[in-house]
Amino acid sequence: MNILNFTNDIEMDKEYKYKILVYPNITYQKDLEKDSYVIVLGNIIRELNKIRDDIHWTILSPGGEIGSLSFENTNQLPIEFPPYPNAMRLHFNQKQIIKQIDFRKNDFDIVYSHLPEHTLQLKNLFLNETNIEPKFIGYTHWTEFPEITNYAMTVMDINFLGLLEMEKCGINTQGQKDLILKNAKTNFNDNVVNRLDNILEPQYLGWEIPKYEKQTTDKKIIVFNHRPHKYKNYDWFLKQMDKIWEYRQDFEVWVPLTDSVTKPYMTNDKYDRVGYFSKLSSCCVGVCAKQRYAGWAVSATDGMSVGVPYLFYDDGYYRELAGDAGIYYKEEKFEETINEILDNPTIRDKWSDKSLKRFDNGKWENAIKPFNKMINETIDNLPTLKSDTDTYKKVVDFIHKKGSVSKADILNFLNWGVRISFSGYRNRLRKEPTIKFTKNRYEVK
Repeated sequence: MNILNFTNDIEMDKEYKYKILVYPNITYQKDLEKDSYVIVLGNIIRELNKIRDDIHWTILSPGGEIGSLSFENTNQLPIEFPPYPNAMRLHFNQKQIIKQIDFRKNDFDIVYSHLPEHTLQLKNLFLNETNIEPKFIGYTHWTEFPEITNYAMTVMDINFLGLLEMEKCGINTQGQKDLILKNAKTNFNDNVVNRLDNILEPQYLGWEIPKYEKQTTDKKIIVFNHRPHKYKNYDWFLKQMDKIWEYRQDFEVWVPLTDSVTKPYMTNDKYDRVGYFSKLSSCCVGVCAKQRYAGWAVSATDGMSVGVPYLFYDDGYYRELAGDAGIYYKEEKFEETINEILDNPTIRDKWSDKSLKRFDNGKWENAIKPFNKMINETIDNLPTLKSDTDTYKKVVDFIHKKGSVSKADILNFLNWGVRISFSGYRNRLRKEPTIKFTKNRYEVK
């Protein structure tokens, strides 16, 4: 029996017990490598690959191939999304998604959605247009809370409905989860709120191990490496800098994500990822102003990972992030606190050391554990046939006779289309001691 006459991408020797489809949430299409979702997902896959080798990932990717998401166990499928985030949250191209999923060829055990607003549509698509019944998990990066966005139209309730279709969903902080539960009470009953409470799990993002060249400078550089938006309190930050600039002009403010320089003390130098961390390492102090959103700040973890002390507005979501390594201020004490850091290198060095220690504890190698736990718990609940039916026995016999078959081969053999779910059969086949799953095939061991 010759089972070697297949194309090079079949990966016959590599067993992948589970296939996960990743649904994106890209809000920075002009530079995909700097998008927070891309950075987070790359770290999740990289760290999971260190502790397990049984997952193959299929990633829907706006804008083409994303280099940092190219691993041995990933493939990317192009999909179009509007570049404007508000439009993206409501855009759902069902025909394109069905085409890319190609259910006769592919199987997916889990859908990992990073855009809860689309989960209801995705689940409906799978159940009605394919023969795949995956479990849904997710990570929510953003919710349009009215107290934050003040939009004339909001998709907040659609976000909640999507969350309700998931087994579990990670969230940046407990503070962010509390905001969801608070807002859900306005339009949903206690039963729904309790379900959201059970689905949402704070999953703290890991701290990236940066690649950089340590830089030093005599300049006193203050960094605001967040998006220059109202929800990050950017306007308030600039007002504080204006006040300080009136009586001292011995500092520089680096705002790498702004497109325009509007202040005499401001720079917006742009770098690649290595250059970005290298520049960060030369900064004297970073600032995290009061957020309306109560979310995680990857920008702060970036800076602390190279030893930058950070001033954090004194609130619970920042204490979740920085612990005892953060310098916390009330707004009336901000000016006094930042001047002390600028003027006293000894104090600055003390807090720099604390930042580096916090980085050691927060590395992705530790943070990945809750993500892995969520996947394992979902795997335990995958639907499966309760017994070896006659049809199931036919499938097993077919695989053994052929040695290696695709899902399409099996469906053609059975003359099956959309209406008969294949997921229960796949999940029972996984338990067969003589059969293994590769990237796109079912093979005899």
